[in-house]
Order: sequence, then structure tokens, then C-alpha cells
Amino acid sequence: MSIDFGNGVDSAKITILSNNTIDLTLQTDPKFKGKVIQPTVSVVNAIGEHALAMSIEVNGANILYDFGGMGLAILKNLEILKVKPENFQKAVLSHGHFDHFGTIFKLLPLMGSNKEIIVDPNIYKQKVGFLGEAGEIVDINALRENYRAYKKAKKVREMPGLKKNLLEKLISDNQQTLIETTEPMELAPGVWTSGEIELLDKSELTNNLFLKIDKTTFEEESFRDEIAIYIKVKDKGLVVLTGCGHTGIINTIKYGQKLSGVDKIYAVIGGFHLNWATEEHLDKVVNYFSELKPEIICGMHCTGFKFNTKIFSKMPDNATLGLVGTKFIL
Repeated sequence: MSIDFGNGVDSAKITILSNNTIDLTLQTDPKFKGKVIQPTVSVVNAIGEHALAMSIEVNGANILYDFGGMGLAILKNLEILKVKPENFQKAVLSHGHFDHFGTIFKLLPLMGSNKEIIVDPNIYKQKVGFLGEAGEIVDINALRENYRAYKKAKKVREMPGLKKNLLEKLISDNQQTLIETTEPMELAPGVWTSGEIELLDKSELTNNLFLKIDKTTFEEESFRDEIAIYIKVKDKGLVVLTGCGHTGIINTIKYGQKLSGVDKIYAVIGGFHLNWATEEHLDKVVNYFSELKPEIICGMHCTGFKFNTKIFSKMPDNATLGLVGTKFIL
């Protein structure tokens, strides 16, 4: 499949609204020439939590990507960053994990009527995480055979889920439109969702996460609900935005290239979910980025300290940190 991204956008502004990290002391690095702006003291009262959300401003369109976590930190951060929820015309949920939809029931009413909310229909499935020792990996067969024992030992967690009937009622009550789709969708000229991301390399999938269908039925998690966003910037290349990157950051980038027909990657921003990755896989991703040479690489949220240490060492001119309030002027 390929999609017509047209000539692309003249520029795009991305603002991090919710993330794990607050830092008043991180200075804006002049090497990015105004393309990455750190918030410094403007976020003195902001709140960090295990979550992610960002705003996308492009060609007059204002899009919310994810809703932050269950601690509601994004509500305070929106106020501090002077971002008005009613200005969002569309909102995209990257996937059905609580650290990305947690504040959705508070935010949707603040957005007001006549807004489009875009999700994948697989977001409602029950997600299960295996929480073993560091480096411990369980497969689907072991999970099925030992689920009760794992649960008793608190080695598995059934994650808080998003209820379809409650979401539909909320959206109806606020006179909004819910769009459930597995296909790419145009958000604005030059800006598209990924739809279901093609798994070119299944070894990239996040391990230790599963789907619980009923009390005795479990499935491998292939993250069919995950949605990335791709922005084509004129004369600069493709911007790739991810929520958690559970399908693999390399898969996500390659699928964006395939959809858009744009080989040049300009920026990659979001969660890469490499906290659980092996050293071998971390090196694979770092080497891939070094060959790809994006101008900006920003791994946040679930990306992990080890990856950021490696990428800053390998590509110091390209890597940056993303905090609550960080702005990308692309």
C-alpha cells in the first residue's frame, strides 16, 4: 500500500504535553538551531507521570496524540503550557494501554463538540503483562500453563482496559465522532495515521505482553491496535511519531517509508519501548539509526535509559531528550 502525502507540509510544531520526565535545568541545545526547544523554568509546576501525550500543529490543524495517564497530570500540564483542549480538532489514541488513554474521560469533554476521535478497534481487548525478574521472558505456552500460579505470585497483571460502551457514550454525549479503523487515515494534508503497522520483523515486538480473551484463552500480542503518525515535511523528509513503538521502532519507520514513498527520515519522536530490550537488540536499533541518520532522535517515556545512553554516545549531534513542555519546530 502507498499513500499520496502530496508535497508535504511547510512546517510542523510538536509539543510534549505528558511524559515521565520534568526538568527545569535542561537547556535548549544550539546544535538543533531552534528545532528543539526545552521548557526550562516554564514547567516549574508541571507534573510528570508514566504517560505520553503530544500536540501536533500543522497547516492550521491541531491534533492531540494520546491522552496521558491515569494520574491526570496532563490536565495541569495543559494549563501550564497554555494549550486549550477545545482547539484540538482531532485526537488519535496510539494504542489501548492505560498510560496513553488514562485521562481520556476527562479530556474529551474539554475538547467540545464536532471533534473526531480516531482509534483502532482492537484497543478494547484485555491486555496482560508478565512482570518477572529483569531479563525474564515468558512465552504464550508457559503463560497458559502457569497463569494461576503467576497471578498468585503477582507476576502477571491484567491492565486497566478501555471500555467500548463507556467510550461510545462519552463521545455521543459530547457530540463527537468516534472513528474505529485499521486503515491509514489522513489527518491533514501531508499528515497520516499508520493504521495497523506491518510487521516486517516480528522479533521487534515487545515481549511479555499478551491478550486475555477469556478465563482460559490467551493470545500472542502483536499490537494490532498500535497507531503511529507520519508527517511529510517539504524538502526535509518524514517525521515519525510513536506512542510506545510496541511493534518495533524499525518496523514503524520502515512502514512509514513504504506508505509515504519517502525514504528520508527527518525526525523520530516518541516511545520506542526498549526498556526490556536485550543488549543485542539495543545495538541493532542504534546501528539502524546511525545508518538512517535522522536529524532528530527523541526516545521518551518507555524508551529506556540504556538506549538513550547508547544513542547519545553514537549520535550526539542527533539525539535529544524530550520532557514535558519540549517543543519541536520541524
